[in-house]
Amino acid sequence: MLPILNLFWRIAQLKSGPELLPASSFLLLVITVCNIVLSLIISTSIGTQPAITVATTILTSLAAQVLIIYGLLMSVGKAARLTQTLSAYLGCDLLLNMVIGVCIAVMQLLKVDFMTTLALLIFFWSILVFGYILHKAMEIYMALAVALAFFLTLISVSIGQLVVGQT
Repeated sequence: MLPILNLFWRIAQLKSGPELLPASSFLLLVITVCNIVLSLIISTSIGTQPAITVATTILTSLAAQVLIIYGLLMSVGKAARLTQTLSAYLGCDLLLNMVIGVCIAVMQLLKVDFMTTLALLIFFWSILVFGYILHKAMEIYMALAVALAFFLTLISVSIGQLVVGQT
């Protein structure tokens, strides 16, 4: 599993693309479950929402992301890349969540709060990384891919919040 995590790290650094990942449904399942569990742990530890609300938001946002990515890949005739693209997308998101988790633990240990700065940095980094993944998977211009990643993030988060009645 360490070579896969290393590959996710290289993708997050914009040095490798999703095409280097195996097209494995099992790998995608493992990454998805780990991502959901870690997201749930982090979100419930820093938020005030009940765990069921957080879980519903996470699952709805994830489903929206998957459907949008599938639609984007279909629109450019690259649907066969779905498993690798989702593995890269969710694997890099998992890494970013790990960074967030470590930073939260450090903040609590040192009794400092730079959550807003951290959130902005991770947000912009994730948009760039997700744009890079879409750029490689869809074979489109990087600027367009970053714009798509930005809108994908906004839409999926909004859908997740709408489902649980948050506005």
